[in-house]
Amino acid sequence: MNHPVAWDLMATHLIHRFSKPAQQLVYCSGVCFLMVCALITNILFAPPASAETHPKSPLASTKIAQIAIIIDDIGYNRPAGEHIINLPGALTYAVIPFTPFAKKLATLAHTNNKEILLHLPMEATVRKQLDTGGLTVNQSKYELKDLVNSSLSAVPYVSGFNNHMGSLLTTDRKAMEWIMEEASSQQLFFIDSVTNAASIAGKVASEHGIPNLRRDVFLDNNPSEEKIHRAFLQLLSKAKNNGYAIGIAHPHPGTIKYLSSHLKNLHEKGVELVSVSKLVQAHWVSNSTLSNDNLLHLVSSLPTPLHTRFRFEQ
Repeated sequence: MNHPVAWDLMATHLIHRFSKPAQQLVYCSGVCFLMVCALITNILFAPPASAETHPKSPLASTKIAQIAIIIDDIGYNRPAGEHIINLPGALTYAVIPFTPFAKKLATLAHTNNKEILLHLPMEATVRKQLDTGGLTVNQSKYELKDLVNSSLSAVPYVSGFNNHMGSLLTTDRKAMEWIMEEASSQQLFFIDSVTNAASIAGKVASEHGIPNLRRDVFLDNNPSEEKIHRAFLQLLSKAKNNGYAIGIAHPHPGTIKYLSSHLKNLHEKGVELVSVSKLVQAHWVSNSTLSNDNLLHLVSSLPTPLHTRFRFEQ
């Protein structure tokens, strides 16, 4: 029976080193067997990623812990946006696309040497009005990808993106695949706001080679001074335990007032405020662990052996 010849150049070169077909069969079968064993070992014995804690960071033992604070929901309120952008320190600003002051506030932040993220609206599990350009689970692949591109064009100077709401969309594999496919060509990083503990957004981003980290603390779910202070101390504690931590806040009056007075003496507490991209660059580790689907795909994609390799006659 004749089999099609489907062997890549590398394997052909290796087979050429052996003169006899039987030797070719033993060698190539051994190579394939070792490849499959390595892949299976990688999956079975890789440590599980925790949704609640950081992976052990190689920089966690540094003397000064680092925090990044992302200010979400920039774009609707110009005075509040300007006020919080003018705060000192390396705060990061997440701008909602198609809002009245998105471009002006992003430009102001850039002028002040602050980092800008695209705050990409995504469908929530609760019935909330979705911002213009919001992404939903019912959109087609082309609708969703076009909205991602349009949103990126609507906010200048972005270096990364995070999700605005998205408690439903970030658990939807199909939608997250399409978003990350589009973002992977833009050289962006991603911060999962973790509006849903079951979010797979970061996992899918890693599968597409997009650097990413997760939010640790929401600073102002309750914008009272007492609650913000308690959340801020939690952020500092996480940073000291793990080497770094990411907080998310909003341009509330109480938040602006609190940050303006508490960001000045961070060094006295052994903490440094940095841009979120600096944390991503220092702490993101590419996830080379293969899923079961990827393993099956790789095994099924192994090259078809040459038919002469099954002839054992001398």
